[in-house]
Amino acid sequence: MHYVILGLIQGLTEFLPVSSSGHLVIAQYLLGLQIPGVAFETFVHFGTLLAVIFLFRNDIKEIFLAFCKSLNKIYSPKKLLNHIRDDLQCKFAWLLVISTIPGALIGYYFNTTFEKLFGNPVVTSLMLIITGFCLFLTDKYLIQGSKKIKEINGVDAIFIGFAQALAIIPGISRSGFTIMMALSRKIDREFAAKYSFILSVPIIIGASIFKVKEIFHLDIDINLLLISGITAFLSGYWAMIFFIKMLTKFRLRLFSYYLWIIGIAVIFIYLT
Repeated sequence: MHYVILGLIQGLTEFLPVSSSGHLVIAQYLLGLQIPGVAFETFVHFGTLLAVIFLFRNDIKEIFLAFCKSLNKIYSPKKLLNHIRDDLQCKFAWLLVISTIPGALIGYYFNTTFEKLFGNPVVTSLMLIITGFCLFLTDKYLIQGSKKIKEINGVDAIFIGFAQALAIIPGISRSGFTIMMALSRKIDREFAAKYSFILSVPIIIGASIFKVKEIFHLDIDINLLLISGITAFLSGYWAMIFFIKMLTKFRLRLFSYYLWIIGIAVIFIYLT
């Protein structure tokens, strides 16, 4: 039952700006579970990946096909750039590639270093508090932008990519930081959320491939593992729909208060 709860937590928090990895670390600590490494987290992340693919299936299909068609022009940079400029779905695809590179490199080379943090609820709680402050400041000082795919450029994609890379640290929200960075680059709120969610696809696929051997060696009943993944899929799907609607109507600082309460409470429990 505990693993199903973790799947639910993963699904509900992956797409809200509150750090799903941070919540999984804290939930394991409070439930008294010790799951070594990040293989289980990777598996339930795969459940939320399927939710993204299902919700944005038409967009992802068009983006993928446009990317594949552009590959036959890769031998000629000028033709490729012209094609990217003329085909917005192709541009979307290559921007996602650019945004994925920082997180992929940092995850590959510093995987062991960051993996050690997944057993430290205090560090995770501090990162949640920091995420809360970033959300609060973003909400207070950033003016809403209107840029969409046509106006976004490679520099925007690089900044968003480095924001995603920071989320390797448990407690730093991937969706939160990528959306905050997108907003700081004057990108439209709803499109910022869409970009952030679709951006999770390549990085989660990469992490799943990297950890696939460990997933098969998890000392967890296969039925519980599958149920936890399905739970992450269903809860993640509805969490995305909720957050996209909420982002256009409400303030990000509402999540700040929640993160501060959770972070401070866990540190207090741990120290006492």
